[in-house]
Amino acid sequence: MERLREMIRRLPPGVEFLIVVSWAFGQFIFSSILTIGQPGTGAYTNQGLAAVLITQLLQFAFLAWFLHVRGWTPAKLGLAVTWRGTAIGLALAGVSFGVFLAIDIAGEHFLPIDMNAATSLYPALAPNLDPQVVFLTSVVNGAYEELFVAGYIITVLTPMRGPWAAVNVSTGVRLLCHLYQGPLGILTMVPLGLLYGFVYLRTRQLWPLIVAHGVLDVAGLASASF
Repeated sequence: MERLREMIRRLPPGVEFLIVVSWAFGQFIFSSILTIGQPGTGAYTNQGLAAVLITQLLQFAFLAWFLHVRGWTPAKLGLAVTWRGTAIGLALAGVSFGVFLAIDIAGEHFLPIDMNAATSLYPALAPNLDPQVVFLTSVVNGAYEELFVAGYIITVLTPMRGPWAAVNVSTGVRLLCHLYQGPLGILTMVPLGLLYGFVYLRTRQLWPLIVAHGVLDVAGLASASF
């Protein structure tokens, strides 16, 4: 085991980045691409949410061990639970809902797309979603996604490529993971990715992003479960 740890410590930074991003998001990106243009294939069900929950917990366990061996710490990612971070996260969630509303209005009046057709490609919500599954999956998914798509990617790439290149890559990965949401995924993930990346650059706190993401997930799924 110690030999394995030593091999991991000696990996070049580029290899580390490839391992983390592909392990964290490769499966989700691949499955997301497969659902493009296929209504209903990305439907939210209890089984589907539970599968995401278990998958992310298992993948996080490996990545947490791997990054620990590589010398990463929660402090390096700005991961600390604070009341200020919670307040910023709730405000960020409010701004995110404003983005959704602006996109809806723009789609109805200004954008050259059929919003009804776009909405039909968005994953359907099963009518019997379990509130506990919704909550647990939302919390884990919010923490998992923001930890790696924002915290890790932006922290790694900022010194090498600059802050906005890092945010753009982060946004691109976030978008690829949500292609299953159809046109609405593109319209929402790009501005939200840029917004969340900007907030992370300014605050260097990951907790606000996790709070905002969790609130959005719970709110988005709650209509079918409560």
